[in-house]
Amino acid sequence: MSTPASPQASPQASPPDLDQPLRLHPLTYLDEGEEVTVGRADIDSYGLFPPDGAALLRRLEAGEPPRAAGGWYSEQYGEQVDMAEFIEVLVELELLVKEGEEVVERTGPVRWQRLGRAVFSPVAWVLYGLLVAAAAVAVIHTPALMPRYQNVFFTHSSLVALMLGIAVGQVPWILMHEAAHALAGRRLGLNSSLSVKRRFYYVVFETALDGLVSVPRRQRYLPMLAGMILDVVVFSGLTLGAAALHGASGAAGLIGRLLLCMAFVVVMRIAWQFYFFLRTDLYFLATTVLGCNDLQATARLVLRNRLMRVLRRPGDMADESTWRERDHQVARWYSWLMVAGYGFLTFILFTTAFPSGVRVTEMAIHKLNNNFSALNAADVFTFLVLNFFEPVLAAYLAVRAWRSRDRTPRTTGTTAPTA
Repeated sequence: MSTPASPQASPQASPPDLDQPLRLHPLTYLDEGEEVTVGRADIDSYGLFPPDGAALLRRLEAGEPPRAAGGWYSEQYGEQVDMAEFIEVLVELELLVKEGEEVVERTGPVRWQRLGRAVFSPVAWVLYGLLVAAAAVAVIHTPALMPRYQNVFFTHSSLVALMLGIAVGQVPWILMHEAAHALAGRRLGLNSSLSVKRRFYYVVFETALDGLVSVPRRQRYLPMLAGMILDVVVFSGLTLGAAALHGASGAAGLIGRLLLCMAFVVVMRIAWQFYFFLRTDLYFLATTVLGCNDLQATARLVLRNRLMRVLRRPGDMADESTWRERDHQVARWYSWLMVAGYGFLTFILFTTAFPSGVRVTEMAIHKLNNNFSALNAADVFTFLVLNFFEPVLAAYLAVRAWRSRDRTPRTTGTTAPTA
């Protein structure tokens, strides 16, 4: 029989007793035709099993000893199964109850589940629609509210104030974006976690919803798109706030321009989601629609094999027989899009990002030379720190990931995707 796509299991200290029933944690099963997703919802550990493997696992979960279950499998499917190897896979996925471990079953809804249902209730959707419609009317009535890059320069008095409006002012909306993902998952009873990750030279927040693989495919779309939906709502709210302050002077006018600045950056973050090769929200949506499991990893291996063929090094090629057929089919053309995408971002890095970094540094130094004072020096120093914090952090995360990869033994197979 075929084995589920999972990390390679390490040898056990002692062989399992095949005549004694196994203790398994409460498992969830999602049958998707050619594959069955099985796992633990409490720790979000899942594996892909063939239907016959899932049937065998169900018998083990029901209390049948492994040897007897293996005999049933041979009679049912006409093939022998290595039960010791099968058990190793269960151990690797942490589906078996360890000695001395207590089984804790979830009771009641997950935290924030009711809030998630309220945020995505029919009444809430009506309110979101009215907000977006009102913002559209305001932009049509006052074209100056249209998102433009000039809105970024909402003040010329302080470099720090400018940088705070562009970068730090986005933090609340970014967190709300991730919270929308989490709440959309929580309404389905799924756990979630927030982490800081790197996408090429971008630093991003990421909400992990590993449990999405355990729910029907049609229920996964909203948790994946919830962040972008929230961005549209935030943009609408900021635009309406700027409309209320349009034409005002003094502090009110400054706040109005700041709102337009933040609204423009929100639009840029929506556009960033189309860089799907950076594993954005739209990437996960596309892989779900296409029926892929780990398209990005398979595409990288496809590219590696192409390179090894050119270099005439077949011994260094990845074993294509371990790949899921659907991932392999899509990766044949997706890999070229991924190369084009990374090539485009590299072009932008050298033609825009680096020159922009040099330009803002020259601008800061020029301001300091024209009027050297303690206040100006603090303004310039803080501006430079804020401006270069993200690329420095991205470089740090890249180095740490590289060192971690060098220390981690290589494994085979694929794991369930995150959202």
